[in-house]
Order: sequence, then C-alpha cells, then structure tokens
Amino acid sequence: MTTRTALGTAQQHHLNRAARNAGEAFAFDEPEAARAAPRSIGMNALWLAMAAVAVVALWLSF
Repeated sequence: MTTRTALGTAQQHHLNRAARNAGEAFAFDEPEAARAAPRSIGMNALWLAMAAVAVVALWLSF
C-alpha cells in the first residue's frame, strides 16, 4: 500500500532538497502566475476617452 502525500507538500520537499543540494537560494513558495491587478472604472473611462479623441481626430483629418 502506498502512502498518500499532498502533491504540494511533496513538490515543496523536492524543491527544498534540490535547493540545498545545489547551494542555491530559490527554495521558497512562489505562485505559478501573478494575479493581474483589477482595473478601476476611472482607468477604463480614461482609455475610452483617449480612444474617442483618437477616432474623432482621424475622422476630422479625412
């Protein structure tokens, strides 16, 4: 019968051991992907206003 271990625990143990063996200092928990910062309504409005100005400027130039 095999023992059950959490994948995260086993993976962290492996990373810690590999870091000690290699003499590196990278054995710390790091998320797979960084979370994107949520955009505020004000920033969305600013980009929309800039796009509107650009469209009007192009329309007036022709």
